[in-house]
Amino acid sequence: MEVKDYLKDELKRLNRMNDLLEKQINQGSIKDNESERIVCNVKAMCEIANTIYKYRYC
Repeated sequence: MEVKDYLKDELKRLNRMNDLLEKQINQGSIKDNESERIVCNVKAMCEIANTIYKYRYC
């Protein structure tokens, strides 16, 4: 597996995790501030996308 493929899989995993967290927040089943985890995941997704872009065009 190439690095690019691994990074794409990680993007998908983080996106699924955010979907689950958002669903739990909307249902009110989470008491902690999980929105911070979503923000961290989105930041990580941005870094991964930036890395893929640099890998492709450099």
